[in-house]
Amino acid sequence: MQVEEPLWTSSELSAVSDAICSRPWFADAVQTDSREVLPGDLFIALSGAQFNGHDFVKEALARGAAAALVCERPKEVSPTDTRLIKVEDTLIALADMARYARSRAPMKTIAVTGSAGKTSVVQALRKALSKVGPTHSSIKSFNNHIGVPLSLSRIPRSTRYGIFELGMNRPGEIANRSVLVQPDVAIITNVGAAHRGNFQTLEDIAREKASIFEGLKKGGTAIINIDHPYAKILKSMAFELNVKLVTVSLDKDAGADIYPVQMTERFDCTCMTVKVGDAMITYKISQPGTEWAMNSLLVLAGAQAVEADLGETVLALASLEAEPGRGQMHLVDMGDGNYTMIDDSYNANVASLEAALKRTAMVPLAPHSRRFAVLADMQELGQESEMLHFSLAKQLRKAGIHKVFAVGPMMEKLARHADIACEAFESNEGLSDRIVNSLQDGDVVLIKGANSAGLGETVSQLLRMGAESYAFQSFGRPYGSLFGEKLVAE
Repeated sequence: MQVEEPLWTSSELSAVSDAICSRPWFADAVQTDSREVLPGDLFIALSGAQFNGHDFVKEALARGAAAALVCERPKEVSPTDTRLIKVEDTLIALADMARYARSRAPMKTIAVTGSAGKTSVVQALRKALSKVGPTHSSIKSFNNHIGVPLSLSRIPRSTRYGIFELGMNRPGEIANRSVLVQPDVAIITNVGAAHRGNFQTLEDIAREKASIFEGLKKGGTAIINIDHPYAKILKSMAFELNVKLVTVSLDKDAGADIYPVQMTERFDCTCMTVKVGDAMITYKISQPGTEWAMNSLLVLAGAQAVEADLGETVLALASLEAEPGRGQMHLVDMGDGNYTMIDDSYNANVASLEAALKRTAMVPLAPHSRRFAVLADMQELGQESEMLHFSLAKQLRKAGIHKVFAVGPMMEKLARHADIACEAFESNEGLSDRIVNSLQDGDVVLIKGANSAGLGETVSQLLRMGAESYAFQSFGRPYGSLFGEKLVAE
């Protein structure tokens, strides 16, 4: 591969780790999945609970990998192959690469954590800051012990802004990942019951989220949403660590540093006038819902903290497009009518499901049409799982859900508890057929669940079953224009 500025070279890798390279090479990308390897990439063989990357080294090399980082002998590959780079531990080597790549780029870095909204805030910041200078960010939800160092190892040398998502399952993980990232700015989107099963209390989750401040560089800024009961814990930890604190709130009387003085919500967008320091900024967010209103405040705060242009930031907010699985809306043609599908299939916790139901309730209904919810059980909630599922009953009724298609026992119990009609499924097998057979012209369908439930495949099946489908790419137009008018093809 011919590149002007390689991402990694053999000499750099040898300098930052215990790697011994048999020959010089350079790579323009780093991969841990052999299926994504392109000619000239560096492949890192990692060992996990379900897969061992060393079993796929042969495939990576066959796909053109410039080199493969290994810590054991790969299957069906000669031990004398000069493309093999041996180290004691490939995960440790990846962390070494992450630290080096982080230090060599002249960039301002933002780390984002929270119980919901992390990926949305990261992607919105990426779009906003890309208008100002070269920007690198986490992709998808690369936020764990592999995703964070992998994202860091991929930082181009000329990057001016870096945005990284930090997730956690157990105590201690956020602080470790924040220390690796060394952010100039740390954002906490909210605190909720995600991963509740691995923590004693929600206060413990709040403290874990606040440990992101431990990795902040000297003079760094902590940005927090204070519209939840655990804001005092976040504030206290920020003060203890002596970091600059910026607060945001949707309540203009909450005493936050950044807040809206006016807000108008629609099913397809939100318009806001926001107080940011001494300035008043009016803008439109091309995504609906109070969760996106809050996200926009966090994005503005993050952009301001790294001294980016706020005008470019709000222009980016006005042109955001939801990603598949994260609230993307589709108008699906059934042949004898259309229905609206809200694809929120990537993840689910109490906060994000509440937000999704509120958004579903805002979508106007055509005469005689109805709202449906396809819901899969939320995961990692521990002994409080049933109680937390039941806590959504009021919101389910308030959203005017006509019927629930429940994938898993907890969502079936929730629907029965809310006294809403329900069809129960042990898996998503046959689910798409039942949904389509239940729909009529003008109906609205929310699809929401833990990623492990596989509802993303149900979304794909529904789109394939439609005569035609269109993603909503144009916002702020009268809903009536969506009927009988084809939107931009997906």
